[in-house]
Amino acid sequence: MKSRLFLITLLLSIFTSSVFSHAMWIETLAKGKKGQAQEVKIFFGEYESGKPDSAATWFSNLKEFKLVLTAPNGTTKILSASPDVFFYKANFTPDQDGAYKLSIVHEVAAVYDKAKIEYYAFADVSVGKYKTNTNYPVAAVLTIRPEKHTLATGETSAFQLIYNKAPFAKQKLAIVNPENKKIEPETDADGKFNFKPILKGTYFLEAFTEDKNPGKLDGKDYEKTWHLVTYTTQVN
Repeated sequence: MKSRLFLITLLLSIFTSSVFSHAMWIETLAKGKKGQAQEVKIFFGEYESGKPDSAATWFSNLKEFKLVLTAPNGTTKILSASPDVFFYKANFTPDQDGAYKLSIVHEVAAVYDKAKIEYYAFADVSVGKYKTNTNYPVAAVLTIRPEKHTLATGETSAFQLIYNKAPFAKQKLAIVNPENKKIEPETDADGKFNFKPILKGTYFLEAFTEDKNPGKLDGKDYEKTWHLVTYTTQVN
């Protein structure tokens, strides 16, 4: 009996860890051109392992995510996304200079390990001359905010982590480089951190926090909320 209970506990632990380690993220080129279609891909899975989940197997209501495009002038629209093998894909055509922000704010319908899960994913596209796009969805409790959208190798880049509309101080996060090597910087008293990209390619930034306030989701009790945010960008 003890062996059986141990096995059940182990399996539940593995399942919970798998769900916890998964994230949603957006991939697209960091620079776009007016009048030229920009492709966008949305993934779910474990980024560091290089193994996104098959789009057909996304759990709970993940397939119902909304991909929002915020234009440089602040207008927003929801982009239509269709499934591929390992991602959903969408596109838009920039019609003005500036920074376009792509964002996903998604509440998972199912409760796992007595937790409600909130996923946030962001990416920026710069067109021509631009200013940083600071229009973030109100519903995004946890965000990673770049000081600038276009990054260059060998140049120190500043970011800020915001939680509940305030700088998130002394919080660790993960940065995965194009070779899938990870570093874990910690934010300072102002919720800021720096990193200097050495390689060209896609960089993946991720932060997580747990809110221990209980509640109900569609009649189901939960004891905590997991907030997980990703930000992806290309370094040229």
